[in-house]
Amino acid sequence: MLSEDPPLELIQSIINLHNDRKFQLALSSTQKLVEQFPKSAITFNLAGAINAELSQFDQAIKYYKKAVGIRPSYYEAFYNMGVAQQSKNYFKEAIESYSKALVIKPNYADPFNNIGFIQHSQGNFKDAIESYSKAIEIKPDFAAAFNNIANSLIEIGDFESAADNLSEAIRIKPDYADAKSNIIKLLTFYTPKKEISNAFIQINNEIRKIKINNNISEAISNNTAINLFVTTKKLITKNLKKLTYQETQIYRNNTTSLNCRRHMSVFKESDIIPKFCFSCFKVQVEPNSVIDLIKLFVVFDQLDLDENNTRKCYVELRPNISGFYKGLIYCNSIEQANNIAKYVDLIIKNRIGSDLLVTVKRGCSEYPLSFPEYQKTNKNGSHVMKYNHDWQAIEQNYDKKNPHNLNESRRLSLRGLNISDVIIIQKWVDYAKGIQDPSAYLFNQDEVHHPEIYKKAKERVDIFIESI
Repeated sequence: MLSEDPPLELIQSIINLHNDRKFQLALSSTQKLVEQFPKSAITFNLAGAINAELSQFDQAIKYYKKAVGIRPSYYEAFYNMGVAQQSKNYFKEAIESYSKALVIKPNYADPFNNIGFIQHSQGNFKDAIESYSKAIEIKPDFAAAFNNIANSLIEIGDFESAADNLSEAIRIKPDYADAKSNIIKLLTFYTPKKEISNAFIQINNEIRKIKINNNISEAISNNTAINLFVTTKKLITKNLKKLTYQETQIYRNNTTSLNCRRHMSVFKESDIIPKFCFSCFKVQVEPNSVIDLIKLFVVFDQLDLDENNTRKCYVELRPNISGFYKGLIYCNSIEQANNIAKYVDLIIKNRIGSDLLVTVKRGCSEYPLSFPEYQKTNKNGSHVMKYNHDWQAIEQNYDKKNPHNLNESRRLSLRGLNISDVIIIQKWVDYAKGIQDPSAYLFNQDEVHHPEIYKKAKERVDIFIESI
C-alpha cells in the first residue's frame, strides 16, 4: 500500500458499510476520504465502487479514471471502470478499459467474459465465443462464461455445443438459475443428439415421449387435460425442486422475428407506436377456465397454418390489461387474421366448445391505452388511425442508440410437450387458484408452487372481477 493511502481500518469500515448495504453512509465516508487522501488510488477506486452500487456510473467512471491516473498498474480499477462503462452502454470505452486490465494481468478471466458479453450484444457472436473461450481457459470453473458462450453458440446455430456448455455451467454451479432457464428454453426448439448427463435434458426426453392427440375433429375432454398436467407434473416435482423459471407464456414460434421487444421499447421510451405495428394483427382466443387454456395449448401446438404463424397461450398478468386466459396468433394482415380466425373458430368448436370468444385485434394491447383510436375501424373495415410519419425520425434515432435491439432471433419451436410447457402449465394452475377458477380444483392439488403468480392473480380479481 502506498504511503498516501488511508489507514486500513478506515477502508475496512467503508467496506463493512458497503457489505451491510448502507450505501449512502459509505458514499459520504468515501467522499471524506477523497478529500483527506487526494493521492490515494485505493480511495478513488473505493469511491467508484460505491457510486457504481448507487447506479451513479458516470461519477464512478470519473473516480476510476483518477485511480488509474495515480496508479497506472491498477488492473482492478481498469476492470471496474469497464464494468461502469458497460452499464452505461459505453461499449467501445469499456472494451478499452478491459483490454488495459488484461495488458497488466493477462490471466484475468473476468475482462474476457465481459468483452464477450459486449461482442454478443453487438451481434459479433464468433468474436464473443473466442473471448468466452479465453475466460474458460484461464478459469475452467467459470460457470458464467460457460452459460454465456452457450448463448452465443445458439446464435450461430451450434445447439449441440450450447447444450454441452449449459450442462457444464449447471454442473459447476448447481443453483445457477440463468443456466437452468437457458437450457429449458433451448429444449423448446432443440433435442440434443448425444446423451448428456443433465437432469433437465433427461426429464425433457421423458416428457417428449408423451403424445398429444392431433385429431382436429375430436373433442379434448377435461380428463385428457387433467391427465396431461398430472402425468408431466410428477416428472418435474420428483426431480427438480426449487426451480426458478420466469416464463409464463407458452409459444409455438416460426422463424419470422416480430422484434416485439424493440417495438415495445420504442413505445415506452417515446410514447409512439412503431410503424411495423400498424401492419401487425392477431387472432385472440379467450378461454373461460384453466382447463380450457390447457386444451387451447394442445390445439395451438398441433395447429397447421400455411405460414405456421407464431402463437402463444398465457395468463394475463399486466395490471392495466383486462382478461385472464388468452391465446394469440400473430398475423401480417387483416385479411390473414380474418381467414385464420374463421379456421381456428371451427377447430375450437370441435375440440373445446362453442363458448370461447375468437376475435381479431390490431397490435399490442398496451397501444390503445395511450392511443384509443388505434383499435377503431371505419364502416368499410379500414382502421381509423394511420402511422404518423413524423415518428419515423424518432424510430431512426432510437435504432442508432440501440443497434443491438434491431434484430431479435427466433427459433422454430418443436411440436409436442417439453419441460418448459410443463412448468408454465403449473403456473397457470396456481394462477387459476388465485382468481378462484373452480376448474383449478379438478387437478386435486392444494399446494401452490408459484406464490408470486398466485398473489398477482388474487390482486387481479379485485380489479377485473366482472370479467370472470
